[in-house]
Amino acid sequence: MDFSSHFRSSGGSLPSPNGALIASLNGTRLILRCAHTLQAKRIINLNSEFAQRISFVRWSPQVKNEICVGWNGLGAGKRRSGIDKTEEEGGAPLRILVADEETIQVYDMKDDKWTATINQGFGGIRNVDFGRNQDEVIVFSDYQLKVTVWSLVNSKHVEINNPKFSTSVGYGYRPCTSHFALLCRQGTHDVITVHNHTKYRLASTWTLPTLDAQGLKWAPCGRWIAVWDSAASGYKVLIYTSDGHLYRTYQRECEGLGVKSVEWSPNSDFLTIGSYDGRMVFLSNYTFSPVIEMNHTSTIRLPGVSVWSECMTSPRERHYSIVSQPMSLPTFPCHPSEVHQKLGISTIAFNQPDGHLVATKNDCMPTTVWIWSLKLLRPYAILVHLSPVKAISWHPTIPDLLMILCANEEEGRGNGVIYLWSSRWKQPRAVNTPMDRVSGQFWAKWLYTPSPSNFATASNGTSGSSSTGSLVCDRRSRSPEKECDKKPTMMFGDRDGYMVGYVEDEVIDDSGVMGVIAEDDCYDKRPWNPRDWAFFSPTQQQSSPQQNSSCYGINNGINRGGLGNAPSNSDSPGKQKKEEEDYRHRRHVSVKS
Repeated sequence: MDFSSHFRSSGGSLPSPNGALIASLNGTRLILRCAHTLQAKRIINLNSEFAQRISFVRWSPQVKNEICVGWNGLGAGKRRSGIDKTEEEGGAPLRILVADEETIQVYDMKDDKWTATINQGFGGIRNVDFGRNQDEVIVFSDYQLKVTVWSLVNSKHVEINNPKFSTSVGYGYRPCTSHFALLCRQGTHDVITVHNHTKYRLASTWTLPTLDAQGLKWAPCGRWIAVWDSAASGYKVLIYTSDGHLYRTYQRECEGLGVKSVEWSPNSDFLTIGSYDGRMVFLSNYTFSPVIEMNHTSTIRLPGVSVWSECMTSPRERHYSIVSQPMSLPTFPCHPSEVHQKLGISTIAFNQPDGHLVATKNDCMPTTVWIWSLKLLRPYAILVHLSPVKAISWHPTIPDLLMILCANEEEGRGNGVIYLWSSRWKQPRAVNTPMDRVSGQFWAKWLYTPSPSNFATASNGTSGSSSTGSLVCDRRSRSPEKECDKKPTMMFGDRDGYMVGYVEDEVIDDSGVMGVIAEDDCYDKRPWNPRDWAFFSPTQQQSSPQQNSSCYGINNGINRGGLGNAPSNSDSPGKQKKEEEDYRHRRHVSVKS
């Protein structure tokens, strides 16, 4: 892995969404560097008092004129031109904001003379970010008193009272139409309000049947809103249509706490729910009923699954080694007296853009990262580290490249370590960064780079399989003459500065590649479909009808040491037919926009 020189930074560093620029604060200067040449393109001088109080640095969102994903990965049409004319023209300017607890300053990357200053006034600033595009700034006040949306075009603002959360878990913009959904707390009730995308007028509102809703998430297709209740109130997830109709409530019995994390797959095929009991359930977007369940077990007995463990021969020499099975994963003891129990699935990360792989972390096994294959219905690889895992991040354009960060055991004395995994490598990598010493919290982020020119992906919106049965279809090209063939790039650092690293590909013979699926594991060469889970599930094939009488097949999954299960459908044929008719009717009903 190649590294750049060290750049000093006193207040945080952040790459732009398109991967073109890197913003960093150094004293009273905001420095904008080209991410490719690392040369300073612009230096903005800030007020000295304001620079010392800066708490937020945000880039405007990357706007694309893209096709919105529809049902089961099918295209649902282009973005509507009425939302933002610059989207259709492809000329949306890139902007950056810096803010303290009272004042926000916005700068334009194309126009050096353009600037905007916002004084929030009463309530202060608890959190701030850009809205649906570069012309809006959304500000959450302290104590969740209100959320204010400022327009950078006409200087007008709209206030919405009683937001429940000040982070992105409590609000979201609908894909394709940019309708704004906000989770509010009015009196003793949870309420969702949906506002239009221009003047933020109230389009619809409804009260939730929850005790303490913990968040909402739009589906990438824009048709559904998922809301989950507090774990203390049981296992409960609500699925609403975009206009506020309750389409399905998914509940199940649980011993102890319920839902901990919720995530949509990139193509909206599945709603994934992680719970405190260490199980991960996938709900189909047809009827939002469970189609598979994956269990995080402490004992691994999975022939054909690679289990890698981190080894350290010296503080500067770390590597992964293969571990024989069966093996027991390191677990974290939980005490009933603890307020925040370290249990359950806290992280669910789908790879982009196809969503074939899912990386998860179970808090009771904090040093372990599970990488699941949705094609094989089993773990693809398991990585065990010496320190607790604190971040998992897939590369934005290379589907099989994963970055892992662990807590720094030698904070203030040691070097930051970055862990990388790829299905095309012989083994994962533990990269020691050339930072002389880590001061404060160590962090790392991917820089956006276009997909390599010869990296094959599925041609349609659904997940696809390669002709060889491999999760990746071809060697990544690295032609320096092509913009799309630049090396995968990341930036990492601490509170005193940052560096840029370039990931080297591994030139090896395909016959020895870890992760190439064996001939026995290959299924049809046709594009993969979620319905295949009912036919290719190992437990579905090996279990008798009597064994699959349970809706979730939990016992089979545990006995197989973490294998996913395809639950049998015990519903009557009449009920199945009714659900299919209801789905067809819902699919053709026009959605209010």
